[in-house]
Amino acid sequence: MQNLYSILMFVVIFAFMYFLIIRPQNKRNRELKLLQDSLKPGDNVVTFAGIYGEIVEIGTATVVLRIAPKTEIKLERVAIKGLAA
Repeated sequence: MQNLYSILMFVVIFAFMYFLIIRPQNKRNRELKLLQDSLKPGDNVVTFAGIYGEIVEIGTATVVLRIAPKTEIKLERVAIKGLAA
């Protein structure tokens, strides 16, 4: 009987962690991937480093951001955190 309670407690803890930690994180990752795949030139974005810029060019794995007049940087596409407000 004691073993049954131990196993049940383990299952409850795992379910708790899944619904409060793992599932929301997977949802955020999925939404971020959709955002990164839908980027197009002219979008104003922010990177994980906090750099704001406008997308000038998009490659398969990289983007070119204009962060100031005559200043462009090339970043990995996965470095884009979201659209700038």
